[in-house]
Amino acid sequence: MRRKNYSLRAKLLFALAFASTGFLSAQNEPEPCGTEVPEGFYEEMQIRMKDIREHGKGKAMSASTLPVQFIICRNNDGSSPALSSAQKTNVMNEINGAYASMNIAFYEAASELYIDNSTWNSSFNKSDDYLLPAYEVANVINIFVFKTIMSGSSSICGYAKFPNGGVNDNRIIIQTSCSQNGSTTAHELGHYFSIFHTHQGGNELVNGSNCTYAGDLFCDTPADPNISGDVNTSCIYTGTDTDANGDPYAPDPNNIMSYSRKSCRTDWSTEQENAIVASLNTDRSYLLDGAIVSTFPYSEGFESGFGGWTNQSGDDIDWTRDANGTTSSSTGPSSGQASTYYLYTESSGNGSGYPGKVADLVSPEIDLGALNNPVLEFGYHMYGSSMGTMEVSVSTNGGTSWTSVWSETGDQGNNWFTAEVSLADYFGEQILIRYRGTTGSSYRSDMAIDNVSVRESDDNTSVINTFPYIEGFETGLGVWTNGSSDDFNWSRNSGTTPSSSTGPSDAQSGTYYLYTESSGSNHPSKVADFISPSVYLTTLTNSELQFGYHMYGSAMGTLRVYVSTNGGSSWVQEWSQIGNQGNSWNTATVDISAYDGQTILIRFEGTTGSSYTSDISIDNIRIDGTGGLDEEVINLNLLRQNVSGISLYPNPVKGNTVNLEVDNYSGAVSGILRIVGIDGKAVYQKELQLQEGSNEFQVDVSALSHQLYQVVIILDDREVLSTPMLR
Repeated sequence: MRRKNYSLRAKLLFALAFASTGFLSAQNEPEPCGTEVPEGFYEEMQIRMKDIREHGKGKAMSASTLPVQFIICRNNDGSSPALSSAQKTNVMNEINGAYASMNIAFYEAASELYIDNSTWNSSFNKSDDYLLPAYEVANVINIFVFKTIMSGSSSICGYAKFPNGGVNDNRIIIQTSCSQNGSTTAHELGHYFSIFHTHQGGNELVNGSNCTYAGDLFCDTPADPNISGDVNTSCIYTGTDTDANGDPYAPDPNNIMSYSRKSCRTDWSTEQENAIVASLNTDRSYLLDGAIVSTFPYSEGFESGFGGWTNQSGDDIDWTRDANGTTSSSTGPSSGQASTYYLYTESSGNGSGYPGKVADLVSPEIDLGALNNPVLEFGYHMYGSSMGTMEVSVSTNGGTSWTSVWSETGDQGNNWFTAEVSLADYFGEQILIRYRGTTGSSYRSDMAIDNVSVRESDDNTSVINTFPYIEGFETGLGVWTNGSSDDFNWSRNSGTTPSSSTGPSDAQSGTYYLYTESSGSNHPSKVADFISPSVYLTTLTNSELQFGYHMYGSAMGTLRVYVSTNGGSSWVQEWSQIGNQGNSWNTATVDISAYDGQTILIRFEGTTGSSYTSDISIDNIRIDGTGGLDEEVINLNLLRQNVSGISLYPNPVKGNTVNLEVDNYSGAVSGILRIVGIDGKAVYQKELQLQEGSNEFQVDVSALSHQLYQVVIILDDREVLSTPMLR
C-alpha cells in the first residue's frame, strides 16, 4: 500500500528573521536559529489551531516512543567526529526531558551514521542543505551534527525542516557546541513539529487581542518582541520594548521556542504541546508507523538484526548480537536457544565490562489492546561463576519510569531456560519492555536472551479485564469457580429448585442462575464459595459490583461478598444480607471503588440456615465503573478494528479531485462517505461499497471552497473513521 501523509503544504520560501547582530556579542554564541517556514504554513497553522481550540483536541495521547537517527560529520579519514558518545547522551537526555510532558520519548533507531567530509566537518554551509536527503534514513527523525554551521556568512546554532508534505523535510541540523547547551535540539524539534518562534511575525499585541492570527498563534504564550540579548543570567527579561499600542512587553524567557538564554529555556505552553501532538499524529505520523507492535503473537529471535529493540544511551555497555559462543571462556551460551543468533552482554574488561556494569535493551512500543491476558516469554542464559543480575521491567510512560516484573541473579548453569511473565496488569496499555543486564564481579558474567515473544496466555479466559463485565450463567459458570476449601458447591439451574418453599422459580433474566442447594447434609451452617478469577480494575474508576440475588425460605441463612487484593490470602467483607427476603429477585450494588487501579478477587459466600428451606441464588453479575465500555462503544470499536485505515492524497488537495483509500477487514460492507466543513455542515455525501482489503475511490471536490474539512466514514449510522482534508 502506498504511504500517504496528511501534512501542511509545501514550498520553502521565506526565512524567519534572525536575531539582531547584538546577540552574538552579548551572549557570545552563534545566532540561534536558521529555520525557514514553508510558504502558506503560517495561514494553515491558523486553521489547525482554530480546530484544536474549538474541538477540544488536547495533548492527551498514549505514550509514544519516536525513533532518532544521529548522522555525524567527521573528516575524510574518519577522524574527529562532530559528536562524541557522551555528547550524544546529553542530546538524548535533553529532548527526552523536554518532551516528557507530552508523553513523547525518543530512542536511537540504530547506531550513529557518519558523513566523512573534511570540508563539511570544518564548516557546513546551509546552502548545501539540498545534499543532505541523500544521507537520511526513512521514517525516523534524522539529527545531523556538524562542528560549525553557516548561513551565508553568519554562524548559526542550527535549523530544522518544518512539515512540508514529506518533501525533504525529515531532519534537524545542529552545531556541536549548541547541541550541548541544554535547549537548542529541543527548540529545533519544536520547529520540526510545526511550532513557530514566540516572536514570530513580531506584531502580536500584549493584550492578546490578536493572538489567534498574529505572533506565534498561541494565545497562552505572551507577546514577544524577540528577546535575544535582553535576558539576564537570572532568566529575567530586561528589555523595554513596547507593542503597537504602547504596552510594554512581558515575554516568557523560559519558553523553549524563544530567543532567550539557552539555559533558561525549559517550558512549553499548553497550546504549544497540543500543536506538537497534533503535528506528530498528522504531519509526522510516519514516525509512528511500524513503531508500535500491535499484531500477536509477536516474536523476535534476532536472526536478522535487533528487530526494533534498541540499546539505550546513558548505561555502561551494550547488548551485542552474536552466534556460536561468546568470546570469554566458561561463560555465555555456545549457540542460540533454538536457532543461530541471540543477544548478550560482554562482561570482559576490568572497569569496562565489570564489575556492576549495566546494559539496557528496550523494546519497540507494544500495544496490548488486542490481548486479553498478555504474557511475555523469552529464553535466557546466565552461565558464569561471577554471574550478575538480569531484570525485566515495564514502562507505561515512554520510559520515564519502570516497574520490575521479573529478575534472576547468579549462575544458572550452562543451559537455556524459558521464562514466562504475566503482563495482565498492563492489559489495554501501550508499554515498553526493558531488559537490564548487570554484570558480576569478573568477566565470567556474560548473560544472553533469545526468542522474545508477547502473546495471549494459554489460559486466556481466566481473567476479567474488559468492562462492563456481565455474567448470567447462560452457557456455564463462565470464568468463575467453586471454592475448594468450603463445604459444598454452587449449582447452575433453570426453573425451580428441587426443594419446596425455597429458592426461585426461574432466573432473574434469561434461563439460568446459580444457587446453593441446602437439602440433606448441606445444612445447617454449611458454606459454599464461588470465586472470580483476577479482576483487573486498572482501567476503571468508581468501580462497582452489581448482581441479582434471591433469598427465599423460612430458615434462610446469609449471603456475603468478599474482596481480596492478595490472591485470596485474606479477604475483606464488602456486603452481606441475612434472613428471608421473600420470593422475589432483588438487585444489590456494591461499591468497590476503594480497589480502583488494583487487581482483586471477588468471592460470593453462601451459608445455609437451620433447615433445607434456605436455598440462596445469584444471577446477572456485572462489574463496571467510569472508564468501562458500554455495549455501543464495544460495537463501535469492533467496527473501527474492521475498517481500520483511511488515507487521502494529495492532501492538501492540489486540483479538483482527491484520492481516498479505506482499509476494510470485515468483508463486504456498505457505508457512507461524508465531507463536513468547519461549520459542522455536510457539504458532500456519497454511498460507499467497501470490499475486503484496500478500497480506493476518487472524489470530485471541485465544488468545495478552499478551507479545512473533515472526511468521515460512517457505518451503521455511526462515525467510524475520520481525517482532516485541506482544500
